[in-house]
Amino acid sequence: MHYSFKIILRLILKKPVLSIINFTGFTIGILASLLIYLWVYDQSTFEKFHSDYNRIYRVLTLSKQGEDIIKSAASYQPIAETIKKDYPQIEAATYLYGSSEDSPLQFENGKKIEARKYFTNTDFFNIFDGFEFLEGNAENAFKHKSNIVLSEKVAHKLFGNSPALGKKIVSDKYSENIYTVSAVLKIPRNTHIDFGYLLSEDNLSLHHTTNSWRDSYWIRTYIKLSTNAEINDLFLSRISNHISRYSNRTDKLMFQPISEVHLHSDYTTNMLDNKISNYKYVVIFSGLALLILIMVILNFTILSTVNYSEQAKEIGIQKVNGAKRHSLLLQFMMNSFLQTFVAAFFAIALAFVLLPKFNELTGQQLQINLSMQLITYLFLLIVFTAIAAGLYPSIYLSKLNPVQILKAKNYSGGNIGLMNLLIVIQFAIAIFSISVSGVFMKQFHFITTKDLGINHSNMLVVPTGLWYDSNSFKNELLQNPNILSASASTYAPMYGGFRSNFVVDNNGVKDSIHAVILHVDDEFARNYDLKLTKGKFLNMNYSTYWEEMKKKSDDHTFSFPVVINESAEKLFGFEDPIGQRIGNNEIVGVVKDFHFKSLHHRIEPLVLMNSPENIMTMNIRISNHKRKESIAFIRDTYKKHREGREFSFQFFDDLLEAEYRNENHLKNTTKAFTILSIIISILGMLGIVGFVVRQKTKEIGIRKANGAKTYEIIQMLNLKFLKWVIIAFILACPVAWYVMNIWLQNFAYKTELNWWVFALSGIIAIGIAVLTVTWQSWRTAKKNPVESLRYE
Repeated sequence: MHYSFKIILRLILKKPVLSIINFTGFTIGILASLLIYLWVYDQSTFEKFHSDYNRIYRVLTLSKQGEDIIKSAASYQPIAETIKKDYPQIEAATYLYGSSEDSPLQFENGKKIEARKYFTNTDFFNIFDGFEFLEGNAENAFKHKSNIVLSEKVAHKLFGNSPALGKKIVSDKYSENIYTVSAVLKIPRNTHIDFGYLLSEDNLSLHHTTNSWRDSYWIRTYIKLSTNAEINDLFLSRISNHISRYSNRTDKLMFQPISEVHLHSDYTTNMLDNKISNYKYVVIFSGLALLILIMVILNFTILSTVNYSEQAKEIGIQKVNGAKRHSLLLQFMMNSFLQTFVAAFFAIALAFVLLPKFNELTGQQLQINLSMQLITYLFLLIVFTAIAAGLYPSIYLSKLNPVQILKAKNYSGGNIGLMNLLIVIQFAIAIFSISVSGVFMKQFHFITTKDLGINHSNMLVVPTGLWYDSNSFKNELLQNPNILSASASTYAPMYGGFRSNFVVDNNGVKDSIHAVILHVDDEFARNYDLKLTKGKFLNMNYSTYWEEMKKKSDDHTFSFPVVINESAEKLFGFEDPIGQRIGNNEIVGVVKDFHFKSLHHRIEPLVLMNSPENIMTMNIRISNHKRKESIAFIRDTYKKHREGREFSFQFFDDLLEAEYRNENHLKNTTKAFTILSIIISILGMLGIVGFVVRQKTKEIGIRKANGAKTYEIIQMLNLKFLKWVIIAFILACPVAWYVMNIWLQNFAYKTELNWWVFALSGIIAIGIAVLTVTWQSWRTAKKNPVESLRYE
């Protein structure tokens, strides 16, 4: 064994360039595989920190929207209580009732912050036991109605490192309720649930009222099954109509395992859902890592096999001296294992260094913890890579005929057919990577530049929560000439709205139809340049708002004005929608369809209405000049209207970009992997070209002696390789087109799969091949033919 180890080191040192190329390739492959493993493992751990996660389900609803059936995580507050009572298979049921707006919290010393508020019940702590209690416990969390449970983050903001338990907090702008901290919870990073603080459902005004079956958008319901219970067809047939048993709603129930929420939510989510991703990204990233690893393994096979001519006589001498085939096989496999293990060491070291950059590319917060799972994965990765890379060269080199080797003056045989196959595979992977990266970039450019049907340039989005006081804040802003326009809404028209049910009477036929509601003020259309196609926009009289609201509740013939989009006009089916009623609302106008969600979603039927209690955001268009001064003015004005509340803002364009963060991370990561695949392809091509050039050294010398020009030699060698690159292009493009076509189904609006994207990938691959072959063949063709023939 010691002797074999010395031979391995001598062979490595004898050809340091090829050894370095092999070592670099192994390092790149293992590094890429390790980083992707960390990401994939992290994605697969969401919600699994709860002890009974396999028994926890999220309640979904199916509702009718015209001819379509809409799946949603929106729920109703009484569902949790009623299904737990009606179905013994359900051990616990809870819900979260919140909103998109942060609510104020004030410590008794006067310190104020804002955080996301949710109402829930005591079963929350039974179901989600993975939320660790840093202070307090589940039994006393909601012992009293005045108890408040804080997240670790909020507790730190209010109290620093001091204990929070038992301290008094003032909450809610209008009611100014006083709460006592009963617990502090640690919220892990790998969960879709995020909150600032929790309050008991006993504080919820809708609790135990008939109106509690009215609103659903801001509610998420969860259940935990009893031991040995399961969601089967019989159970679903009984529970699916549960909502209609308690209300006039026709929504159906279905259930989603909580461990699938992060990656398998095939429905529209909203701002209550944190860190929702898609399993397709796991497949894509895993596929990229596997392709890189395959290329590295092929490279080692190529470079080890083409290097055997320098080792052939030594192998022949070992065989003549009695070396057995199995000992040679072991020697060459040890070479593969040695290089793989050393490369793995460097790859792990590089992973620690490059992890922050990888986190930046993927938008994650990954860490390397040498857990048993990671150690097992690394061991299996090293063993698999070493065996896969070293198997063919070891078998091939160990079976060489010693007589044939020693009789030859310059032994240079080899399996050229295998080399050609490896060229095709290597470049097929490279062309696939280039094509995929090109489509990613093209789609990302499309979604970030497509006309949304609104003017959002220089638009600031400021969360205010001012509700009825929005008008005074807006009017003061407009006194500044650098503030071009402003309007209030629930939130920016990129986060969608919430679905509601409308009773539509069309020619005597009544139907209950779901549409999206977005609450806006009367300046919203002008501020965002919405195009009216019929009627007029909203015009509200705020001084008589409450009197009008009272009429609405007392007189069912009274109606509030609303404006609908073209999609809603088609859905409702009115010949002339102006003046028609949907529920207690009268349609006064129709606006041209515009995108109020990301381009993952098609434009849905939309109802624009005014409701001051739902106005939580100010949309402010500023001049392109003196932007810093304008923002400072908005901040100062804001502080006068919301004393003690932290001022924050985002440009609409930044919100838009955040909607496509997954695509942006995928684009950047794919570009990095594409560069790696190109580098590996070049390394492999250098090895193969060097092998072929050594085989043709005599032929090149004869051609040169007979007057062949250098460019003719280069042309001859280029033509030999280009046909294999073209074959790789023919094989790779259909696969890339198929994969990208599937990926683009994630978007309701998508770019075209143009032929030139794939043609460009082929041109790039051919260019790489030509440059690599030309450089290698030029070095040989420039040599004196006497040098090539002197030993013949």
